[in-house]
Amino acid sequence: MKPAIVRAARAAILAAVTVTTALTATAEAATPGQVIAGTGWKLINPAMTTSLSPGTYTIEFDSTAARTRLTPYLKLAAANTQKLTPGVKFVVSTTIQKRVTTGCQKSRTLVASLEYRPIAKKGYSWGGNCYRLTDHSLFSGAMRFTTEWWYPHWFSTTASTNTYRIRNGVTHEFGHAIGLGHPNKDLNHDGVVRDYECPLNKDKTRPLMCSPNGGVVTSTGAGNYTPLDVPGLKALVTNYQYR
Repeated sequence: MKPAIVRAARAAILAAVTVTTALTATAEAATPGQVIAGTGWKLINPAMTTSLSPGTYTIEFDSTAARTRLTPYLKLAAANTQKLTPGVKFVVSTTIQKRVTTGCQKSRTLVASLEYRPIAKKGYSWGGNCYRLTDHSLFSGAMRFTTEWWYPHWFSTTASTNTYRIRNGVTHEFGHAIGLGHPNKDLNHDGVVRDYECPLNKDKTRPLMCSPNGGVVTSTGAGNYTPLDVPGLKALVTNYQYR
């Protein structure tokens, strides 16, 4: 089945610098019945990847270094995602699978790599995916993580804060790899969609998918989707029936 590439959403997890994040437009129409956006969430591109098909998606690694470094974070991301996507499983394997640099990864795989500045910008990591032309469900995905996140004191001089922010960053890119985009929007109506400009949860936290840094920075909250992110994941499951 021939897949097609979805434009990837960029996500920056920053240390002491501020970088503008390029947002993916989501103005296109989806199949009737599908939900493509809501308060605090939207799909990466609703003309392309609009759903997750039932069954198992397998996470593989581009190198042994990536497997060693990323496995615990991706297991958390996979578990937190699977809780919200009934009928869809995410399994973290030990398989080394070279990341495809042009085109799509093999069917039903998400390949993770560890690289220095994968899109040549300080602190930026990347997530994107491909969709099936027949029904616009997720075909495969990729996640490219910058090695900078694991530099000492990259996010904070506090070790636990560094860990929590990495958890959020990995789950954020996982979200892009399966179809979620940035929920940033022009809330103050000044004509510009800015970094961090996202609807807030009731506890004043930003959605995990907010660009560049979202999510809860606590031992119990880090790596978890927030209440505003959850409807997006549920939409990826329910949209499949309207394919």
